[in-house]
Amino acid sequence: MLFESIIITGTSCAGKSTIAEKLCESVANNGVCFEQVKAVTTRERRADDLNYEYVSNDTFDELLRDKKLLVQSTYRDKKYGIKKKAYDKIIENKKVPILVITPTAAVELLTEYQEKYMCIFLDAPNEALIERWIARSGKNPSKKEREEFCKQHEADRKNQDTAHYIISNKDLSASVSLIELLWEHQHQGGALSQKMIAGMIDCGVLLRETDPKMINGASYDLRLGDEYYYDGKIQKMSDKKPFLTIEPYDYAIVSCKETAWIPRDIIAKFGLTVGLFCQGVILSNGPQIDPGFRGTLFCLLFNTSNRAVHLKRGKHYATIEFNKMIGYAEPYKGKYQGKERIIEYIPENALHGAINELKKEVEHLKTESRIMQNIYLGVVALMFAIISILLVLK
Repeated sequence: MLFESIIITGTSCAGKSTIAEKLCESVANNGVCFEQVKAVTTRERRADDLNYEYVSNDTFDELLRDKKLLVQSTYRDKKYGIKKKAYDKIIENKKVPILVITPTAAVELLTEYQEKYMCIFLDAPNEALIERWIARSGKNPSKKEREEFCKQHEADRKNQDTAHYIISNKDLSASVSLIELLWEHQHQGGALSQKMIAGMIDCGVLLRETDPKMINGASYDLRLGDEYYYDGKIQKMSDKKPFLTIEPYDYAIVSCKETAWIPRDIIAKFGLTVGLFCQGVILSNGPQIDPGFRGTLFCLLFNTSNRAVHLKRGKHYATIEFNKMIGYAEPYKGKYQGKERIIEYIPENALHGAINELKKEVEHLKTESRIMQNIYLGVVALMFAIISILLVLK
């Protein structure tokens, strides 16, 4: 079942109204036309925003009492709502309604009609949001006002997991293009192409802290992060220490430079480069990266060879691919959600785990091998000595 309309929500100054306006100016590849549903609000009139019907508190309460609102919410002490009649009229005109609503209102609608709306949560770094706020208001807010502004952002972000996609709106054109792509390919499954991967990464979807040069035809090349766990200690690479050395039959838990931001309809898997595999390195990680997971990616690298393996800081060591599901899953809510430090992944019994026991066994075998080798060489030497003596006696 295809979505009926688009919900655009997110933090204040993330560009919700601007993106809705740009979507309404374009025509999607499948001929779909968008139209924003004019909302009603009790907030002060803003000169740059024509997509609201400004009403008094009494009028708003009357609309609510008469059940004429599709959804309503209060945001920063101001009331917002969408008239059912305005929404239905756009549907009758065979256009796709765009609802620009608060995060709490989006949660309310999606709780009741999850299959009806594609929800986009727009966000940006706090510094960028404050800059836009200053540009829009024309004044420099006080420290207290800034703190309250950022505090509201954190409250909004608590509702972001309900959305189907969390987009970092740093570039207006890229954000609009991605939303059009997502609408066009809704409920379609398959491996993501280079175009889709690039479009998503541009908007902070799939991965963040990325390098566009690492995008391939249907995958992305992950780079080795600075933090790693080796020899019982958490360590970091740096300009002065740019290499991680894994000794023979030893292992390290390593991180990626990139951070995962997987949407609710994507699963991902990553594997080792052929070059490292040919050196005898084996990668061990979970079977997949779950829909909705956000955080740093870690894996275990085990050196099965009898030679040390050297890995350089920031270099490509693994490749990740993404597959779009047919439909949407509930977002990942496990214990690793949002975790970025390796200490949060290392179990308490790491020093006594199976891999360490295996390492001890290997060391034991190596020691036994050296002892047996010395005994063998000693016996051979003794045999040569006896033969030499016998030859001399003859």
